[in-house]
Amino acid sequence: MKNRKIIYILMIIAIIFGAVMIWKKDFNYGTLYSTHKRLEVAIVKDHDINDIQKIAKESFDSDVIARNSTLFSTSIAIDVKNMNDDQIKNFFTKINEKYGTSFDIKELKKIDILEELNVESISELSDDEINSLISQIKEKYGYEYTKDELLNETSSIRYTDVAKTNIINVIRNFIMPMIVSLAIVAVYFAIRYRNECKHAWILKPLKLVFEMILNQAFIISVIAITRIPVSSYIPILLIFIWLIQILSETIKEEEKLKLANKEE
Repeated sequence: MKNRKIIYILMIIAIIFGAVMIWKKDFNYGTLYSTHKRLEVAIVKDHDINDIQKIAKESFDSDVIARNSTLFSTSIAIDVKNMNDDQIKNFFTKINEKYGTSFDIKELKKIDILEELNVESISELSDDEINSLISQIKEKYGYEYTKDELLNETSSIRYTDVAKTNIINVIRNFIMPMIVSLAIVAVYFAIRYRNECKHAWILKPLKLVFEMILNQAFIISVIAITRIPVSSYIPILLIFIWLIQILSETIKEEEKLKLANKEE
């Protein structure tokens, strides 16, 4: 009992420290769950996503994630915490060399440039106005567009800023099943101990709830303190430990009851 209290105290200290860490620095989110940049490219040619990943790592950094973003693998998404124009140009150059495509960063820049110049609709402009716009863009931004390129509203490239995913959103779908499973086992403990020990039918379920929540809070605190990147493994880890703990506690209490009945 004394050792258990010491463990409780140590876990609570870790939880407090973890809460402070989360308040001060937040979690260390992995690339897909952090605030990051996403470059999507419609690459219709047959491609190996492992080759794309290799090219992306060479062009951006080690934290980059390349994946197929459509059902039939006709588009790829490159997720990285940060990317600049030179890195994007380098990536396009290598992709074009390998797959014979013609991706150009100016396709990405077109929307931003037109917004900055307050141009709402190219189709409403006269030929002279379009030619003047082309000259203005070339002089100011260094990109040379044709009339057809400006008029074309479709794009095979898209660049977006992706907001951070809160850890609550990561585990949201698992919270209710965990609560329900805990409630069922707690009621089961209350029923099993109803006629066994005085007040045990109340204390045993409360102890179970306390230890289950304490363990989950401790795990989350350890993740925060050690700066382990938060990613898709988090809900799997939490629910796996939750189920193992529920099963082990149930089996342990059943063994205690059997032993008590034999002694009687």
